Amino acid sequence: MLLDAATAPLPDPAGPDAEAALLAPFFAAYRRRFGVAPATTRDAHGLLLRFPAHDAPAHAVVVGRVDVLGGHPAVRAYLRQLGFGWDARGFIDATPAPASLLARVPALGPRPRYYQAAYSAMNKRTWLEGNLRGEVPLALGSAAYYAALGAAARLRLPEPRRVRAGRDYHFFGVQHDITKHLLLTHLVPRPLLLDLGRALAAGLRRWHRGPLVPAPLARFYENDLLAYCQQIWRDLADPAEFVPTCLLPPNLDQLWRAVDARLRESAAGPHTWIATDADTCPDFHIARPRRAS
Repeated sequence: MLLDAATAPLPDPAGPDAEAALLAPFFAAYRRRFGVAPATTRDAHGLLLRFPAHDAPAHAVVVGRVDVLGGHPAVRAYLRQLGFGWDARGFIDATPAPASLLARVPALGPRPRYYQAAYSAMNKRTWLEGNLRGEVPLALGSAAYYAALGAAARLRLPEPRRVRAGRDYHFFGVQHDITKHLLLTHLVPRPLLLDLGRALAAGLRRWHRGPLVPAPLARFYENDLLAYCQQIWRDLADPAEFVPTCLLPPNLDQLWRAVDARLRESAAGPHTWIATDADTCPDFHIARPRRAS
């Protein structure tokens, strides 16, 4: 587990020029590692990103697919209007830059926030605390980290499989966070996100100091919330129906039951959740609002 000091928030970019400058070292390091880097263009709302294809199975696992959001034409048109695009296999390879999303979606729920990590992974506590504040944290590397990667490549130093996977994931992580976390949750009403964060923060207070981060609380944001939103999107005929569906009491009750379950798991203590942590989430059965006849 990394120390909190290993990850620091970066200033919110004020406009596309600032965001492009913020991303430039990440893109340069990406190119040094893979020989290709994400490309940028602009529209009236800000920066747009296009990510290169990769054959690595690890890339396919972490990148979002458009079919997760169903196949309704109105939803597909809405996604393209926002700046999302996908390849022939359905992998989302074109996205709006995170900081431009607020201009594209005035009702944006989660706030994307860039952080600078000293290593390949963002500190887990920093990531969790950002989510509790209604953020989607995105990790960029420090100049020292990218210089170390460049030196290791030049010297052809051995790269064990686990180390290589962690370093690759660092570069795939921005695409992952946009195409899964931000895309699936972007219409969740912000008051709801903040209410969820306040409730879950109670489960973190007991473990506020030291290296332990309750795995069940992280699982809520890694799995439960994404699964809830995915089940809403899957059969959504019109993006305008997302918020009413999200807030429909029978649906919302299920989400709050997931919160209660994660709080109970967290309260059981690390001797329980370190040993039994599993990549699981509840099954959500989404009801649809009645349409006016």
